[in-house]
Amino acid sequence: MMASPDSPASSVSSGGSYKRSPDPNRPQTLEDLVNHFVSSKRSLNTQTVLWRANDIVTSARELLEENAILAAKNSSIRNIVDEQVDALEAVRRGIDVVEAEVQVEFKQLLHDLDSSYAGLQSTLAVLRDTPIEAVLQPPGTPQKHLFDFIDNATVTNLKDSLRACIDRYNEARATLGDGTDNYDTALENLHSSIDNIPNTPTTTSNPSPIPTLYHDLENHAKEAAQAFQSLVRHYDLCVTALRHTEGGSAAATQATGDAPEPSGDDFSAPPEPMTEEERQEMLGVLRNDADEVEDVVSEIRERGSEMTFLLSQIENHIAHLRNEDAALANVLKMIVHVTVEVKSVIATSRSFHASWLDDTRPNLLSGIEEWENQREFYERFDLAYAELLVEISSRRRRHEKAKRKAEEAQRELDRLRAEDDRAREQFTLTQGDFLPLDIWPGLRDPPRRYEVRTVGYERDPEGEGEKDHGEEQTDAVVQSIPQLERNVVERALTRVKRRM
Repeated sequence: MMASPDSPASSVSSGGSYKRSPDPNRPQTLEDLVNHFVSSKRSLNTQTVLWRANDIVTSARELLEENAILAAKNSSIRNIVDEQVDALEAVRRGIDVVEAEVQVEFKQLLHDLDSSYAGLQSTLAVLRDTPIEAVLQPPGTPQKHLFDFIDNATVTNLKDSLRACIDRYNEARATLGDGTDNYDTALENLHSSIDNIPNTPTTTSNPSPIPTLYHDLENHAKEAAQAFQSLVRHYDLCVTALRHTEGGSAAATQATGDAPEPSGDDFSAPPEPMTEEERQEMLGVLRNDADEVEDVVSEIRERGSEMTFLLSQIENHIAHLRNEDAALANVLKMIVHVTVEVKSVIATSRSFHASWLDDTRPNLLSGIEEWENQREFYERFDLAYAELLVEISSRRRRHEKAKRKAEEAQRELDRLRAEDDRAREQFTLTQGDFLPLDIWPGLRDPPRRYEVRTVGYERDPEGEGEKDHGEEQTDAVVQSIPQLERNVVERALTRVKRRM
C-alpha cells in the first residue's frame, strides 16, 4: 500500500514489489510533480471498479440468501421425493406380491385340475375300450361299450364351465397387467426425471461453495477499497505538493483542464504553512508512492476482474440450484400424476384378487372335486361291470347246480311214483276183488304225479322286483343265464382283485 501523507516512507503494496525511480536522489521538478498529479488523477478512474464491486457484493449477498433458501428447499423436496417414490415402489411391490401369490396357487390348482381331468379321461378311455359282452345283449344289437351307458354331457358341461372360469381369470389378469404396465411406465418416467435432475454437488463434506465465494468477494472488495483509498491519499498528496511548489497550481490546472477535482484540490486556496524539511519529506513520500500507482491500479482492476469471475461462479451455482428446483417441481407434478394412477391400479388389483377369491379359486377347487368324484364313480362303474361278469359266472354255476339238483329230484320223484304205481297195482290184484269201489272213491286213482320245473316271472318296470306266477302262467318270462367264456371271467376277476 502507498504511504500516508505524514508517513516518513512508503510501505510495500500487497500486490508485490514496485518499480523504483532510477535516481531516487534526484530533486523533484515541477514537471515531475505535474506528471505525478496527472497519473494519480487518472488512477482515480478505478472508482468505476469500486462501483461495480459494490454492485457485485450486493448481488452476491442476494444470491447468498437465495442459495440458503434453494438449498434448504431442494434438500427438503428431495427427501419428500424419496419418501414418495419409496411409497409408490412399495405399492408396486405389494401388487406384485398379490399377483405372484395368486399366480402360484392358480398354477398349482390348474396342475391339480389337469391331473384330475387326465385321470378322468384315462378312466373314460377304459370305458371306451371295454366292450359289453355280446351274450348280455339282445340278438342283433350293435356292439356297445361301457362308455355308451354314461352321461357324457356332464363332463362336457363341466369342462366348458371351467374353461370359461379360466378365461375370466386370464381376462382379469390381463386387465391387471395393463394397469401395472401403465403404472410401470409412469414409474420409469418418474425415475428417469429424477435421474435427470441436476445434481448439485453439495454434501456434508462438500458444502455449498457460495459462502466461501462470497467471503472471497468481500475480501477483494475490501482490499480494492483500501487500495483506492491509497490512490486518493496519493492524489491529495500530489495536490498538496503542487500547492507548496511555485507555479504548481497553474501547471496542474493547465495539465488537467477545467475538469472538476475529486477532492480538496482547490489550488486557489492558500496552502497551509510547511517547513522546507517537511516539504522535502513529503516529496520523498510522493516519489515513492508514484512508483506504486500503476501497480495499485492493476491490483484494483485485477481484484475487480476476480470479483466478476467469482460472481459468475456464484451465479452458475445459483442457476444450477434454480434448475434443480424447477426439475424437482416437475417431479412433484409427476408424482401427483402417478399418485392418481395408484388409485386405479390398486382398485384393479383388488378386483383381480376378489375375482380370484370369489370366482376362480372356488370354481377350480369345485372342478377338481367334481373330476375326482366322476373319475371315482366311473371307476366304480368299470369295477361294477367286472363284478357283474363275475356275478354272472357265479349265477351260472349256481344255476347249473340247481338244475342238476332239480334233475336228481325229478328222477327221485319219478322213481317214487313208479314204486307207488307198482304198489297200488299189487294191492289191487290182491285185495281188489274184495273191496267195493264205493268204499273209497280214490281207491282206483293213479298215483299223484310231481314235476320239478322252472317257474317263470314277470319283470316289474317299476323296479320293485319280480312277480312269481308259479304254475298259473306258463307263458311268463324265463331268462336263461348267459354262459361266459372262461377267459372273460378270469379277466374280470383279475380286475376286481386288482382294485380291491
